[in-house]
Formats: sequence, C-alpha cells, structure tokens
Amino acid sequence: MRAVAVSVWIFINLVFFGMCGYIYLLWSQYWHYISRRQQQEQAQVKVDNRPLVDYYQSSEQEQTLMEILHMQREVMRVQTTKDYRRRSRPRFRGHGGHRLSSNCHNCDEATAKRLSAFKNRLIIRLRSVLHDESNVFKSKQDNPYNVQYHGLQRSSNIPRDQLLCRLREILPSVPTITGKEPAFVDSPLEAAVPSRPLLDPQERFSSCAIVSNAGALNSSGLGRIIDSHELVLRFNHAPTKGFEDDVGKKTTIRILNSQVVSRAQFQFLKSDMYSGIKILVWDPCNYTSTLEQWRDKPDFDVFTPYVKHRELRPDTNIHLVNPKSLWTLWDFIQSHTPVRIRRNPPSSGFLGLALLLPHCDKVRLFEYIPSVRLTPHCHYFDSGVDTSCTFGVWHPLAAEKLLTLNLNHEDDYTTFQTGYVTVSGYSTINC
Repeated sequence: MRAVAVSVWIFINLVFFGMCGYIYLLWSQYWHYISRRQQQEQAQVKVDNRPLVDYYQSSEQEQTLMEILHMQREVMRVQTTKDYRRRSRPRFRGHGGHRLSSNCHNCDEATAKRLSAFKNRLIIRLRSVLHDESNVFKSKQDNPYNVQYHGLQRSSNIPRDQLLCRLREILPSVPTITGKEPAFVDSPLEAAVPSRPLLDPQERFSSCAIVSNAGALNSSGLGRIIDSHELVLRFNHAPTKGFEDDVGKKTTIRILNSQVVSRAQFQFLKSDMYSGIKILVWDPCNYTSTLEQWRDKPDFDVFTPYVKHRELRPDTNIHLVNPKSLWTLWDFIQSHTPVRIRRNPPSSGFLGLALLLPHCDKVRLFEYIPSVRLTPHCHYFDSGVDTSCTFGVWHPLAAEKLLTLNLNHEDDYTTFQTGYVTVSGYSTINC
C-alpha cells in the first residue's frame, strides 16, 4: 500500500507541476504578445493602416534587417562567372523537419557550402515567420477579411507534380469579371469589360517570366534572360526604363492591386506604363462575401478608375480578377501548410503564378525566392527599406515561398546565385 501511495503522490505532483509549467508558458506568451502589440500601436500613425501597394511595415523590422545583413555577410565572398544553366531534377520535396542538403551541380566545394548555408538560413527564416504568424493570440486579432477556414492543414511534403495537380483541380484558371454577372448587369462595368479575354484559353507559351519588384534585382544582370521569354509578367508600378540590364524591357502583362489603380500617386489614368499591354487588376473581398457585397464595399474603389481607363484607353486589354478566386488560392496555400497562415489574400506574385501555369510550359520567377543578392531594400527602383517585402507580414509570403520552393526544378546555383526558380506548367504534367 505504501508503494501505491508513493506512486500516486509522485503522479499527482508531476501532473501539478506539468500544469503549472504549461500555464506559465501560455501566460508568458500572452504578455510577450501584449507587449509587442503595444509597441506596434505606439509606432503606428492613426490613419488607414492597410498596406501601401503590396506590403506592410513590420514592427520586427530591426530583427529581420539584422538577419538579412548576416546572410549577406555569409555569402559576400561567393564570386563566380558561371553562366546560368537549366536544371531538370526536382528540388525541395518539402519543408519539413529534415536537414536541407546542397544541390549545387558543377560548383566548387566552397561555393556549394556557402550556397547551402544561405539556403538553410533562408528557409529557417521563412519557417520562423510562418510559425510566428500562427501564434494563437495574434491570429485571433489579425483577421480583417473574416476568414473562416475549416479545411485540412497538411504538409506540402508531397511530389511536385501531385501538388500542381491539386492546384489545377481547385483553380484550373484565374477567373475574371465578365460584366455579365448579376451583380454588374446594367452597371457601367458591364459595358466596360473587354470582349476578348486576358489570355485565350488555347493560348500557349513555351516559357514565361514573372519578374518580382525585389531590391535584389539591382545589379543582377538578368535583363537579357528575362527578355528571352515569350511572355513577361510584371507588377504594379515597377518601371523598366533605366533598369533594362537588370529587369529587361519586355512587358506582356501587368498585375495591379487596387491601390495602384485608385490612388492618384500611381497615375493609373495618365501613365503610358498602363497602356498597350494586358492588365489584370485585383481587389480583395471578405472571405464569404458575394459579388454584390464586394461591388458595394470594395477594399479600394477599383470600379470607377477601371471604367474611366477603358474609356480613355479602349485598346488596352484590362480585366478584374474575380475576388473569390483569391480565397480559393489562399485555401490551397493553407491546405498545404501544416500551421495556420496569415489570413490575408495571397501576394500578386503567387496570383501571377496561378495565372500563367495553364498557359506556359514553364514559368520562371525572378527573385521571388531571394538569392544571395538579398537586400533590405523593398524595390529595385527605389531606396525604401522594408524587409516585409521579402518575408511578408501582410500577405502569407513565407508559406507561398516555401510552397514555391517545393515546386522548383532548379538547383541551388540557379536558385540562389543566378536568382530564379522554374515551375512546370499544367500542360507538362500528368494528373
């Protein structure tokens, strides 16, 4: 009996101290979160705090900036004159807990080690952002679009083609507003929507380039490679003039968010940048909103400038994304991420990938995944410093980039030194 009593006493003590430890961890996490929220609120100006263009300034800027500078020092001595080469072997089968090895063909040993170190540190940083965003206290507060996701949350550690097949199944193409929807019948938008689609369903390209706005494109010398693609997609107000050596000069499509369209500073109705090309405009709605609700309360007034632009430049093929497709894409990202992601719409970059996959044999994304040229500068065309442009604190960028790495064909040298990843188009896979 004495042995039984002692065992029960020990068990009760273990349970008690275990519960105390668990409560302490929850309590400390809560107060850490409250402290950070207070600091953020004190730093914010009491105006519209939605992200300017695509990005939102992070209260963790200094920490991330130091991380970027450290990563730059790690690779500062990497000097090479090798030409870019296509690789065909699949990389990054997943971003689980396994050790990430080097895949750098034809690299000398020192270069392979440095690129491997950079890759590992980058993915650790992306995972860190991802897990920070999944914080239970933070996620309860940051839900401006009333996202109510009840689907699966699983690892993306599945074969690349299977992952693409799942994306094609739920979003075979990015739907646009036709003007014939009941919400827009008899409205100015009905007559404004072009009769020709943004991309004909039968239209095919052997190679497509998606050019990010990343500051890492400065001094990259990627312009010639970018212009060699049949289709080139760019974002928002990113210029080519004066940056041709690094970003090329060809533009086939621009994806614009509704801030660029609605805010006078971006000169949507005046600039020739938005003329004579294909344009896709997106504006988010709430997760469960109908088109009627979005029509009556868009995030930004996208409809007035859209109709005006069609009147001023009728030859420009410009369309509006059906906002429900943004959340379909978000659902895909969440369903292949094992933790809760930020409940805001996907970035223009990931939207661009979904747009081009049905039409391109291969899609190359330039500096969407940061290379060793990683810099705290937000854009290649200005000097603004904002590390959230790379790691994201508004869009679920960390989750997007880990998924994109899982879809990538290229080796470490092409991905992290040259500066692009390659994803196969739907026409090249068997589902």
